[in-house]
Amino acid sequence: MIAHLLALALLPGQKPTVSINAQDGAVITGEKTFRASVVSKAPVTQVEFYVDGELRETDTSTPYEFKVDSLAEKDGDMTLKFSAYNTEGQSASKSLRVRIDNQLGKGADFHVERAREMLTESKWDAAILSGRIAMKAQANYVPAQLVIARAYFGKGVLDSAQKFAEDAVAADPKNAEAAELLAAINLHKAFSTYNRGGDRKETLAVISTAMKAAVETRRSLLAAAFERVGAPTDSNLLAYADAALRAGRYNSAANVLAPAFIKDNRRSEVANRLAYAQLRMGRIQDAAATMATHKKYGVLDGYGFALQAIVEAEQGNWNGSDDAMREAVLSDGENLGVRTAQAYLALKKGNRSNLQQLANQLAKDEGQRSEVNLYLTALYHSLNNYEASRKHFERGVLAEPTNYDIYIERANESIAMSTGGKVSGDDAKLEMESAKILLETALIARPESQEALTGMALLLLMQNKGEDALKYATAATSASPSYAAGHYALAAVYGALGRTPEATASLNKAGQLDKANLEGRSLPTAKIAWQHFVRHGRSALLVPPK
Repeated sequence: MIAHLLALALLPGQKPTVSINAQDGAVITGEKTFRASVVSKAPVTQVEFYVDGELRETDTSTPYEFKVDSLAEKDGDMTLKFSAYNTEGQSASKSLRVRIDNQLGKGADFHVERAREMLTESKWDAAILSGRIAMKAQANYVPAQLVIARAYFGKGVLDSAQKFAEDAVAADPKNAEAAELLAAINLHKAFSTYNRGGDRKETLAVISTAMKAAVETRRSLLAAAFERVGAPTDSNLLAYADAALRAGRYNSAANVLAPAFIKDNRRSEVANRLAYAQLRMGRIQDAAATMATHKKYGVLDGYGFALQAIVEAEQGNWNGSDDAMREAVLSDGENLGVRTAQAYLALKKGNRSNLQQLANQLAKDEGQRSEVNLYLTALYHSLNNYEASRKHFERGVLAEPTNYDIYIERANESIAMSTGGKVSGDDAKLEMESAKILLETALIARPESQEALTGMALLLLMQNKGEDALKYATAATSASPSYAAGHYALAAVYGALGRTPEATASLNKAGQLDKANLEGRSLPTAKIAWQHFVRHGRSALLVPPK
């Protein structure tokens, strides 16, 4: 606590007096500031502060304030003394006894739990204090370092948050919570640096490093969680599938769900997960077959009807899609999977007003979810509100760094900026570099993503890097042989390389897979293939089934 000195003129001959804003016997936990008030005939030159007879600090101007940090002292009694001096050589002192009590006897875990309670109430300073007490009770205690890091993160003091998170990682390199928190802090710092402006090329490099590190950390944690489930059995089937879906291992999920579905095709919890995994892999026909079988022998729930609506839309049957979505809403309109499926279909259809209504309502109810922020990013991009688009992109990434769809969405926005005449010169080059970094990050999140591979192929083709583009386009069609946008991009690459027979074959394949949009088309340029990719190349992203 700190001392405040108020110098007032008194009658001649009166000696100075000192008063303190505390009483004998005060108990100090945490930081306490003392203020000394001095009344003196002559001007005061200084006030000295002593702890147990040791001079700690001297203050020469008002307010005279002195701080005691209980965590830097031993528990027990302590004598504080405040001595004031004036220009006539007169002095006066005031002493008091206080007691330091950090409640260390309650143990580190007690104070960590107290800190966590404070975090839930956004009482950042109280959480920091409890965390510090826990660290005094047990030095280098990782749970205490983490709550302090989270409290500083909540306050927006990112350097301090980073320090304590780094200490936690150093103390326990295998601690998943510490690694993930540090990645989030570094990512937040990178976004903050970018938003403050400055050299865009340098800040882009900072963001690239932070994003990729966050993705790698999160991906390894999800993979570890998946491995901990163990080998699939009848009893852990859904837990295994859910962990695989969270880790982006859609093929692993499908491989265990398909036999279970064949065994009992009436189980909606199995059918929904299987069709979801198939859609995410771009296997539209497989997802259609799954839902058709389940509809024939079982009963579709709201989520199942939403999946059916997406399958119908992907096959160009918009009437069937609308009918299925009406059933989904009637069955379970509040289901988050149903609502995000609605947003996807509005985006796919190009119905901006419907997307705006759906996305804004989702933002009110579930604005923290990465899937929701993807659709808000796409919405504001379509409205040319780039600041809002950026804000929701950042929120989506911070919520789930491995959401590769949102990196692809943002990359397409950068490409549109560069190729659409909105920027030029070095700024256009920077937008293309930004798109490349975003697609690279998406591929770290899911290396076999047919969308990210296709996007990278088209970007490289726009940069006249045909051979490099060919590698990515070929990988896209290998990752998902039924993904029409990948074959259309491959046709554009082959065409640019002068390999007409291969280009024609790829174009015909694309037309077979997407009759409504690609059948009968001529060989595309890079930009035309990219425009199709933006419009029709997304895979449905909805909240996974439960």
